[in-house]
Amino acid sequence: MNASIFAAATHVGQVRTNNEDAWGSGDELWVVADGMGGHAGGEVASRMVVQRVLEAAPRDADALRAAFVAAHAGVVAAAEADDRLFGMGTTLVAAARTTDRRVLVASVGDSRVYLLADGTMTAVTRDDNEAQQLLDDGVLTPEQARVHPGQFILTASIGAHTRAAVPSVDELPAAAGRLLLCTDGLNGELDDAAIAGLLADGTPEQAAARLVTAAVQAGGRDNVTVLVVDL
Repeated sequence: MNASIFAAATHVGQVRTNNEDAWGSGDELWVVADGMGGHAGGEVASRMVVQRVLEAAPRDADALRAAFVAAHAGVVAAAEADDRLFGMGTTLVAAARTTDRRVLVASVGDSRVYLLADGTMTAVTRDDNEAQQLLDDGVLTPEQARVHPGQFILTASIGAHTRAAVPSVDELPAAAGRLLLCTDGLNGELDDAAIAGLLADGTPEQAAARLVTAAVQAGGRDNVTVLVVDL
């Protein structure tokens, strides 16, 4: 049974002075997190949750949800124990291969997972932010939602919010295609058409490098992290 091929790339961008993104990988498990900019401990929160999910090594939907809930509790506890970390939080997305070769994807916040299959890229996850809510309510078009200020207002996160961080979990088929996990530093600079074009060609390493470079060159207003997996 062949292991999936993957590569990751990250960049601080052109505006920020530190990188609050984090990523990690385990045995057929891939995780990306975006520490909440402007909040104390964003970098601490993102690294903490990535490590906790990797240690949990979930292989089914219940275990994946439980890993996210435990990560949320850990961030809240760490913030309560240290005043310097008050209010810290992070987004979190993860993809895990099950023992029967299906792929589970879980998300809290506005980091995203895309799937490129048969030449078409689709968003697997749904943003937890105000722009997405307005889009769902029919107030905004997709084009308006992409540049709306509500893109920067999370409605759920790991830590920071009082709402329990129970993720949505989606299942992909066994032979899925190319998967992209990314922070909003990517889709904040590039639209989906541009992302799809850069994702489609070459090895995961080449695609990851192209995506990060393009986002930084397009403005780089935020940290940007991508993780590309050939399933």
